[in-house]
Amino acid sequence: MAKPYRYQLRPYGGPATRLDCPNCGGKRTLAPYIDRRTNEALPAEYGRCNREEKCGYHRSPYHIEADGLSYKERVHQEHRAANHLSPVATLTRGRNALKPAAPAAKPSTLPAHLLEQSMGQYERNRFARLLQSHFGAGVAAELLLRFQIGTSAYWNGACVFWLVDEQQRVRGGQVVQFDEEGHTVKAVAADGSVRRRTSWVHTALSAHYQRKSQPLPGWLTDYIEAGSKSPCLFGLPQLTTAPLDMPVAIVEAPKTAVLCTPYFPGFTWLAVGALSYLNDSRLTPLRGRGIVLFPDASENGRAYQEWSAAAEKLRRQGFKIEVSDLLEKGATEEQKQQGIDLADLLLTQWEGFPPSWNEH
Repeated sequence: MAKPYRYQLRPYGGPATRLDCPNCGGKRTLAPYIDRRTNEALPAEYGRCNREEKCGYHRSPYHIEADGLSYKERVHQEHRAANHLSPVATLTRGRNALKPAAPAAKPSTLPAHLLEQSMGQYERNRFARLLQSHFGAGVAAELLLRFQIGTSAYWNGACVFWLVDEQQRVRGGQVVQFDEEGHTVKAVAADGSVRRRTSWVHTALSAHYQRKSQPLPGWLTDYIEAGSKSPCLFGLPQLTTAPLDMPVAIVEAPKTAVLCTPYFPGFTWLAVGALSYLNDSRLTPLRGRGIVLFPDASENGRAYQEWSAAAEKLRRQGFKIEVSDLLEKGATEEQKQQGIDLADLLLTQWEGFPPSWNEH
């Protein structure tokens, strides 16, 4: 009889057993993977969306990530390190000799010309207009170029937060529609549910070709079918010019990383994308650099606690990392219930910019 896999999709037991999909934003559409030994769910990005035709998101704990390891293999390595097993001890545990490590899987990428073509038309880009109104035309132009922020026609006024890795490869792009105050637009879907206007470039492109009744290009089909799309931090190209001794600040949302840059130029601001995305795989390019985490405000301090636990784990893996309690101590209870981030706090306190910031 075949040995059952340790990690399996959680059987359906009602809406409470499903999560929101990190790819399409569908409410309670993601079947998470669980550890059969503990019956606990894996990090939120591991699961399969049941909207197979409209989304098709599936990230397996057995899928080889950009660092050449799967979630399963990383857990095994951490367990071995925690138990102080030497390579010799590991070898003698079984009869089979160690097999060579699997070569790192080639990451899924998008053509660079997509990013280049999106850089412009900022007069209809609401996020670009927000930057201009708060920081002036000159500083806004610097930020748009620094973070390679694009404009999308998928929704009126939408922007693209491109995910470009440390090797300048375009790993993906998040499409977001903001309102005039910088909040993500929420819309009522056909089924009556309220969903945030966030999507992905490959999803927007697929919809574009479908509307025109045209076949998808081969590179787009390959990208969609590749599984895990963009396991990298937002803002990584900044590291090519940032001094090694300049600390790196990490927040959840790309918007927050962009808005914090003029306020705190002593940091290189990056975004991880979601609370559960903070892991060694995404932080690999930051080894050797000082890192400060700025979790969002949250009810009962959940975000601060989760990132504090993650930071402790990362420190054991050799990362130099700290966690800021700025919002944990400074946010009101109402703000914690709203889940505000650092950008929300800064925007409400901004009193304007000096005239020099408005120069090109």
